[in-house]
Amino acid sequence: MKKIVVFLIASLAISQAFAQTAVPNGDFENWTDQYHIPNWDGLNYDGGFLNFHTFMRTTDAHTGNYAAQVETITQSLIGDIPGIAFTGSIDFDPTTFEYNFNVGVPVEGRPTSLKGFYKYAPEGNDSMAIVIGMFHWDEAQNNLDSIGGGFFFTGNAVGNYTEFEVPIMYFDPVEEADTMYVMLFSSLDSYHVGSVLKVDDLSLNYNPVGMIESVDAENISIFPNPVSDELHVIAGENACVSEFIVTDFLGRIVLKQSFENNFSIVVPENIPGGIYFATIRQNGLSIKTEKIFIRR
Repeated sequence: MKKIVVFLIASLAISQAFAQTAVPNGDFENWTDQYHIPNWDGLNYDGGFLNFHTFMRTTDAHTGNYAAQVETITQSLIGDIPGIAFTGSIDFDPTTFEYNFNVGVPVEGRPTSLKGFYKYAPEGNDSMAIVIGMFHWDEAQNNLDSIGGGFFFTGNAVGNYTEFEVPIMYFDPVEEADTMYVMLFSSLDSYHVGSVLKVDDLSLNYNPVGMIESVDAENISIFPNPVSDELHVIAGENACVSEFIVTDFLGRIVLKQSFENNFSIVVPENIPGGIYFATIRQNGLSIKTEKIFIRR
């Protein structure tokens, strides 16, 4: 009987291990050339008269031979281009300068955070960001439903490789993800040519992120949803200085406000209607994220 119990426990542990997903090429070692690595793409284009690269490999690595580098550049025909890299692929139309992103890659279960190492050399008042999104395929609606995500950003220069961790906040209490994306940005909001972000050794963590447990995120309310004019945040007993940040699906910040206790904010008219992520941060940690719909 004891052997059977041990076998069952071992089988459960093995099944859980196989349910964990590694970030594809998260160590950034297996490049096909200077600008291409399987499972990743960026704002790069080689088209004869039009050439530019914001995503590339670098030998300035945390471990191994290579790391990923994204750099904000300028191109004579297009102008300033932010450094962006992401899991998946991109199609670029040089006649219209339009992009079509295909950023999803397979994932299993409910990872709790994205971890890795980064260096950042900003220009001007630039900020960098590392964003992760979690999705589940909805058979009934025949599309991907966003079930969670998180992001890390800073405008501070970081000269040595430094560890970061992005807690993943889930909107659905039980749904498991089958698709995810990871995105790297060297510039947010305003683009300053020369801002460089280097990232290496990305991994998914499936263990509970203990720092989040001390905050009563359940008592924080963000409403109404959908919203067209004014958005309200009720922080309950979480009485300390916090940040309220709204981002789009690409991790770009469209609204940001510091607050203490409760507050209301008018949604600017220049923000298009659509689905966004509203995040509450305290002491640099994302403690609550909700998917909101801005209606125009």
